[in-house]
Amino acid sequence: MAIESTAVLEIGTSTVRVVVGELRDDGVVSVTGLGEAESRGIRKGEIINRDHAIASVRAALKSAEADLRKNIHSIHLITSGGQAESKTNTGILKLVDPEDNQLSEVNTDDIDEVAEVARKVALPETRIKLHTLQQYFQVDDLLNVTSPIGMAGEELRLDMLSIHGKRSTVDNFRKIVDDAPIHCADAIFSGLCSAIAVVNNEQKKAGVLVIDIGGGTTDFVLYHDGLVQTAASIAVGGEHITNDIAIGLKVPSGQAEQVKQRAGSALTNLMERDHNISIPAQQGFPSKMVRAVTLNTIINARMEEIFVLVKEHVDQHCLNVPMIAGVLLCGGGAFLNGARDLGQKVFNAPCSFGKPFEVHGLPAAKDAPRYAAHIGCIRYAAALNTHEERSSFGKKLAKLFWGGSHE
Repeated sequence: MAIESTAVLEIGTSTVRVVVGELRDDGVVSVTGLGEAESRGIRKGEIINRDHAIASVRAALKSAEADLRKNIHSIHLITSGGQAESKTNTGILKLVDPEDNQLSEVNTDDIDEVAEVARKVALPETRIKLHTLQQYFQVDDLLNVTSPIGMAGEELRLDMLSIHGKRSTVDNFRKIVDDAPIHCADAIFSGLCSAIAVVNNEQKKAGVLVIDIGGGTTDFVLYHDGLVQTAASIAVGGEHITNDIAIGLKVPSGQAEQVKQRAGSALTNLMERDHNISIPAQQGFPSKMVRAVTLNTIINARMEEIFVLVKEHVDQHCLNVPMIAGVLLCGGGAFLNGARDLGQKVFNAPCSFGKPFEVHGLPAAKDAPRYAAHIGCIRYAAALNTHEERSSFGKKLAKLFWGGSHE
């Protein structure tokens, strides 16, 4: 038996992808439908042509429906752009009257109340809240409490991490879905989805950084001590590397992408200075030979920029937070030759592919990191539905642990 099927949609810079799946009782995600289309009208995670974007979404939906052999009426939207950022807010609750010389035990109502206070983070009108994730409690002077129920004290505090995006970007993508037309059930941050798909509890405790390199954006989430410590996105991705190659080698973008995938590497090797790469002629462009070291120098510069920008953010917001479980790479950019070695060099930590666990039905196991965000989104939606089927307290927990209203 499985929970009701969930359809998820990602409108990426390179590809629009729809994945339909079910979370079975044994915890395995079973993919039952898949549809893809070339992404048109999207650049750097932003919409530049609504009509083209809508056509791409419709094509991907039609392909998924053909694979599923039934119509799709509702989707969960994976947001990979929107300049996502995170911010920690602290809720404070007085458990007893200060004039009373006594302590009070923390109960579930206290948890609900302090959580509601912590969730009310003030954001500019240009930002929209995507998720609120519980951090640590504090009971009086006792820090880093994970479960305070039954503990006695005078004051209860709760830190809440809010992940928020650019309102105009998120709203515009939701309108694209509405105009497809199809119902958009929720908008979920891509970086969080990828992390849910590829990170286990032991890695979350030890410390792990998940980086999802898309076409126009790169999303990342850092876990430690079982909790999300920071999350954000940067407007640099695989297409920037392709554009750099096209400009540097003076070739069309299509050939630049091909040569990047076929012969490119994120690492430079001076031993390759005498190795040449043949680029065939294309209409309006003559054939040419380019040195491998030239190609890889171009790729290395942009890939290193991506990793350094992520590292600078992590160092600024979570200095000295250990990453014992290393770095996991997801998304299409993870497959670039040398990406893992370069990541290990920049972060000084083990770097590997982030492969979704306990999933059946993907086209090929080696391509699994491309679908990390989609598998994680299916798990997210299924867990949220499970919580909502429980008592009202369960619904409050759903908001606390999984997400908040889009304010």
